Amino acid sequence: MPQATPLPDGLVPPFSVATARHFGMSDSRLRRKDLSRPFHGVRSVDHVGADDGEESIVRRAIEYSRRMREEEFFSHVTAAVLWGLPLPPQSLLARSRGDAAMARPLDVAVRLPARAGRARGIRGRSISPHLAEVSIHPLTGLRVSTPAAVWAELATELALEDLVAVGDAAVREPMWETDAAALASVADLDRALGAGRRLGVDRLRAARPLVRTRSRSRPETHLRLAFVEAGLLEPECNWPVLDGDRLLALLDLAYPGAGVCFEYEGEHHLRDPEQWARDIRRHEMLVERGWRIVRVTKDDLYRHREELFTRIRLALAARD
Repeated sequence: MPQATPLPDGLVPPFSVATARHFGMSDSRLRRKDLSRPFHGVRSVDHVGADDGEESIVRRAIEYSRRMREEEFFSHVTAAVLWGLPLPPQSLLARSRGDAAMARPLDVAVRLPARAGRARGIRGRSISPHLAEVSIHPLTGLRVSTPAAVWAELATELALEDLVAVGDAAVREPMWETDAAALASVADLDRALGAGRRLGVDRLRAARPLVRTRSRSRPETHLRLAFVEAGLLEPECNWPVLDGDRLLALLDLAYPGAGVCFEYEGEHHLRDPEQWARDIRRHEMLVERGWRIVRVTKDDLYRHREELFTRIRLALAARD
């Protein structure tokens, strides 16, 4: 088969068929196998690798945007991924009839009374106008539910602890100089909660008082909630360790009065030698400053929680 004609200058995949024709592409060129068809009326290039997870959702959202109607916007899980809000891995997947994991359809919404879209690879959603709040994503330029609206939309999708984690991430305040501004304010969450009747409102009401502005990850949120579950006093989130005005460290969770802190050790810490070396130096610095450090792993938090509670209580008792 002859080599495909190069794409016209200025036409970068993904693109709509209408745009391609505007650039002078023929129907036969649009049918060539070097171009994939992720959605009707859209052409892209074949993707190599697993077709699941956050990267897949972002890529497919950009592809679908080339055919979006003016009244459509991304919502729910798709919007959460676009904003970088933390989700449990299983929420990024759909299940086929054979129970095999597959890519989750994109959440594409409209305000009622507009009719939700129907297309392969999307889940059309109709949202009451008083509950829909839409903005333009600053990096992708896509129409998307605002972070606070996404938090409220996910009340029917997530367990309580993950709904709290999304709220925490949305309102996270800058703690280091390089941190970005918060995506939303606590007042934004309150407005979303009070916008009107919706499915999942009871879970939203339960989650809202548990949201904090200084949690830096989903596991940190889960660990903090585990303290409350165990009947312990809620620890401080990302407590700053200072040398004068200089910020030396942020302690994931801490009881400053007792000098006890709890550090969640993500698996990436073990895979990165430089990070591991920094962790060792940081640990020694904190011990020298009088901190008792309890290190918590994924296994501790999600599989051996009762043993973790015992370690927490022993660490606190040792400082009484």
